[in-house]
Amino acid sequence: MSTAKRASSGKSKGKFNAKVKTVKAEQPAAAESSDSSSDEEMHSAVTSEAESDYEDLARAHKQEQKANRPKKLKVAEADEFAEVLTSILGQDSRTTGAPIMAKNRTRERQIKEEKINYRARKALVEEKRALMSKDRVVPTLENFDHERRLRKTATKGVIKLFNVVK
Repeated sequence: MSTAKRASSGKSKGKFNAKVKTVKAEQPAAAESSDSSSDEEMHSAVTSEAESDYEDLARAHKQEQKANRPKKLKVAEADEFAEVLTSILGQDSRTTGAPIMAKNRTRERQIKEEKINYRARKALVEEKRALMSKDRVVPTLENFDHERRLRKTATKGVIKLFNVVK
């Protein structure tokens, strides 16, 4: 059976340097050997199983941490960077309508939805204007005299209305 002791060296100030020393315990007497050896064997078997379980858990934890780490990006050479930059700058952003180099396409979808909503509202306003001006007649040279008489009549009617209101 082994026990561990820690010893600190007095060389460094404020730091703790630990050294692990193992010291073997004395062997038990021959009379107790049969009874205590089976206990030691059971204890060592349980300890080795616990250590192997701990090692398995530690390995699994390390693998999980590796999987969750962000991946390191490849260092680009100057030529590769220049080529990518010129291809991006060469794109015509007016034709796609999407933000340049957008990884997340939610903004692109929002832009499309805004365009659709804008066009729908514009169509509704245009339809409303058409209904309002449905019976309107645009004056021409042929009906100019008739329109002038209507305008004079309307002006006389408005003057009479304002005089009554005073």
